[in-house]
Amino acid sequence: MEFVELSVEEFKDARVKFKGNSFYQTYHWAKIKEYTGWNYCFVGVKDKDEIVGCSMILSKKIFFNRYFFYAPRGLLLDYNNTKVLNFFIESLKKYLKEKNGLIFKIDPLVEFRKHDKYGEIVDEEFNNQSIIDNLKKLGFKHHGFTKGYSGEIQFRWSYCLDLTKTDDEIRDDMDQRCRRNLRKAYKFPIEVVDVDKDNIYDFKDIMESTALRQKHYDRSLEYYKNIDEKLREKSKVVIAYLDRDKFLEEFKDNKLYEKIKKDKRKKIPISAGVFIYDKERMNYVYGGTYKEYMSLMAPQLVQMEMIKYTREIGLKIYDFGGISGDFNPKSPNYGVYEFKRGFGGYVVEYIGEFDLILHKFQYKTFDITYYILRKIRTIIFGIKGLFRRDSL
Repeated sequence: MEFVELSVEEFKDARVKFKGNSFYQTYHWAKIKEYTGWNYCFVGVKDKDEIVGCSMILSKKIFFNRYFFYAPRGLLLDYNNTKVLNFFIESLKKYLKEKNGLIFKIDPLVEFRKHDKYGEIVDEEFNNQSIIDNLKKLGFKHHGFTKGYSGEIQFRWSYCLDLTKTDDEIRDDMDQRCRRNLRKAYKFPIEVVDVDKDNIYDFKDIMESTALRQKHYDRSLEYYKNIDEKLREKSKVVIAYLDRDKFLEEFKDNKLYEKIKKDKRKKIPISAGVFIYDKERMNYVYGGTYKEYMSLMAPQLVQMEMIKYTREIGLKIYDFGGISGDFNPKSPNYGVYEFKRGFGGYVVEYIGEFDLILHKFQYKTFDITYYILRKIRTIIFGIKGLFRRDSL
């Protein structure tokens, strides 16, 4: 076997062969991350003339003239083929150390255990503990079987909908509350449209408002523009508008009547989302809604419209994105899971995040500093949220 740097075209051709490939492991995602200050490269393992493993790897200088390397949702290979896995990792250790690497992080799109919609394990015999054990033997530090929205770059738990089922089966799997909310949403004059240069500022304001309310970081306007432009053939960036005149004409008894009457815009932006798709799945990546318009059920309507679109273009899986993995109704993020579970589907648990530490002493300093900076950023966004009218 041979460890090699791959050209863009070699990587594009190779990545689609591997289970677990996603939009995170694409040339276009590398270009989007390049805009935010990341470098990238493509590497692989060849056995004779066949590429048996590959990955897009991002890098950024942190301190001590050292680099943080990250393979988002990679590496791409058969993780049960320990011969290829061992060779790939050992080759990467040498390769990344030569490039002043401090840490190499991976979070493969590999399922750990199978769950139903309630988070209950449905197949006692299935698990990928052996893959975790092999990675640990190769020197990786496993971040553990985390729950909640912790420090991982990508979520360890997700919620998905199987679109190979019939319309009746999907509808029957929805809970009554979700169906009721959807019926309500479709009564309002709400239209979901693509974001373009004319309404991108409406979109950004919704996303920023939501980020401040929920005390998390929001991306820049240029970042969202880059997704819309560079991933146009593989993405949908949408915004939901309320038709003001129709609403005022048809819903005079609604509690939002006076508020909407004061808004002189003909089309009032209320909810938005970013969706990126790959070979077989649609991924709900970012989303937001103005708090004061929650009663219109626009987030449910946006999801339903995107589920319909996903079926139209022939994809098999609709991925609602991250959940906490804590299924206790009293847990702080239970509402996010409950919203997604309403559409039916099932919980997905991934094997998690792994760090390959290339310089132990400097890594400890980095790990502590990174944790402190994340805490400070959370506090800053919490303070900003206090001064936003729509977060109250």
